[in-house]
Amino acid sequence: MKERIVAAMPLISLLLFLFSGLVLENWTLGISFFLLIPLSAILLSRNVFKRLNQMMPLISLILFLWLWLGFDLAHPGWVVFFLIPISNILYSHKVDMRSLVTLLVTIVYIVLGIVLDDFWHPGWLILLFIPIINTIFFPKQRIHIRRSGDFFRSTFSDIIDEKEDITIDEEER
Repeated sequence: MKERIVAAMPLISLLLFLFSGLVLENWTLGISFFLLIPLSAILLSRNVFKRLNQMMPLISLILFLWLWLGFDLAHPGWVVFFLIPISNILYSHKVDMRSLVTLLVTIVYIVLGIVLDDFWHPGWLILLFIPIINTIFFPKQRIHIRRSGDFFRSTFSDIIDEKEDITIDEEER
């Protein structure tokens, strides 16, 4: 059944496009229905949650375009892009301090944007606190591989020895 829905999705998208344009007289909204074609293949796969998490950037873009082109709601519509980190946190089933900082700063930003007038534009600067706080207080653990000096010496020695062999061969000619 899932395969049939995926196969029929281009026709369903065309039907919704024509309905939106002819009946609702909103052709720009109708264009967004063609994004259902890749979305249906993703959502009707075996591991829905994994696919949903992987495709959240596309889903957020589709929602944003739908809100913007269909309803002229670009300003509050951009908030759907916060679904990307939220879905990643929910899918991974682990909330470490880095993701908690991201979530809390984002919630503070949205709440202050709703409560205070004219906060959205200069207020986005508080989102820069996310990498600052995470870098200072919760750095990622990196594995540093150190090579001994012998490795570099032997590599350079091999290169120098090759050049000396080449120059000796040229002088013999």
